[in-house]
Amino acid sequence: MDYKKLKMTADKSEGSFVETLQGQTGVGFAENTRVHKDWWAKTQSYDETMESLQRGADEREDILEATKNILAVNDNGKFKLQLLDGRMFAPTDHALSQFSIRTNVPSSTVIQKLRSQEGSDSQDVDCMVDLANNSMRRVDQDKKFRLRTYTDGTCRAFVTDKYAPIDNRWFLETVKEFLPNGRVSHWRGDEDTIFGNVLLPDTIMDYGQEDDSDYGGMISIGNCEIGKRRASLMSSIFRAICMNGCIWGQVKGKEIKQRHIGTIDLDALKLQMAENIEYQLPILPDGIRKFIELQTKTTNDVRMKNVIAAISMDSKLAKKEATEVFSQWAEHERQDRNLFGVVNAITRAGQVFDNQTWVKFDALGGDLVDMKQDRWDSLLKRAESLDEKDFERVFAVSA
Repeated sequence: MDYKKLKMTADKSEGSFVETLQGQTGVGFAENTRVHKDWWAKTQSYDETMESLQRGADEREDILEATKNILAVNDNGKFKLQLLDGRMFAPTDHALSQFSIRTNVPSSTVIQKLRSQEGSDSQDVDCMVDLANNSMRRVDQDKKFRLRTYTDGTCRAFVTDKYAPIDNRWFLETVKEFLPNGRVSHWRGDEDTIFGNVLLPDTIMDYGQEDDSDYGGMISIGNCEIGKRRASLMSSIFRAICMNGCIWGQVKGKEIKQRHIGTIDLDALKLQMAENIEYQLPILPDGIRKFIELQTKTTNDVRMKNVIAAISMDSKLAKKEATEVFSQWAEHERQDRNLFGVVNAITRAGQVFDNQTWVKFDALGGDLVDMKQDRWDSLLKRAESLDEKDFERVFAVSA
């Protein structure tokens, strides 16, 4: 793979700009960028994102410790893990879940429930401590665990010594190498997790007949150093006026399947990322075309509430999720009584929830982009037959 093929030189967009909310100019995308100025003002440069990742790295330490040197303690009513040198760390919910699984606590959720239940007190913590220490005594005492600790006294990961994190700074730097004029958007990352999209400048995209549309391409990126998710790169499309996008999940090209286990060959991973991006860019214009064509899949005389209810049932959305989709359509997409409006309502709703739901909703939007006409016709028939009892099962009372 020739990496240079993917590197987009900055001089292609040098001197070009878009307006910010303050009426200033920001060097970045081509002058005819598809990113609305209000959206641009909410995005970040790679450097800004990297600075936040570096600040997090400066505040943490990964500690490799044998089981025999780890003790669960009650520290003034707080469950903590104490190391041989006396340092104590309070595990986050994620780390506590990892601890329970890796030390074989009989019920891996019981410790979390004891801490999270209403009215939890020091007696509950004593019970947590007893359960944890009793389980750890049955684990090989020389077995080593990797604890990700922070200067704020938290432990955010409890994994085995076989776990191999992919450094988020390396991951983002690699994305920047291949897409240097990209802009980080929808950022929900933290010190341990990269989570968001990279908006693609027009200088590297050939949109063909969709060249004058208000839609553009982006790459959805993800990586986590503490075991919440695998490294990923997925094609995604966006509508310039509303800061939401959808992952075109049916066509991912050469998908990255890198687990955080064992020795990771970063050169090989870099090659995977290069091939993935190389494949993603050419397919995005077709995704935009399909996205726009959703406007032709109209609901006819079927109520939009029925249509959204039918899609919510098919997608097994929770009541609060289905209700949010309907609310987003009613508030922002009412002019589009078609599948186009539904997809935009779904991807808008995803931004209201946590990261996991956000990705699920973006992927659902991408799945609906590929809906065939016969599937749409069948859905409308089912939607038309729904009644108030169905709505009670799908939506919250307020819908």
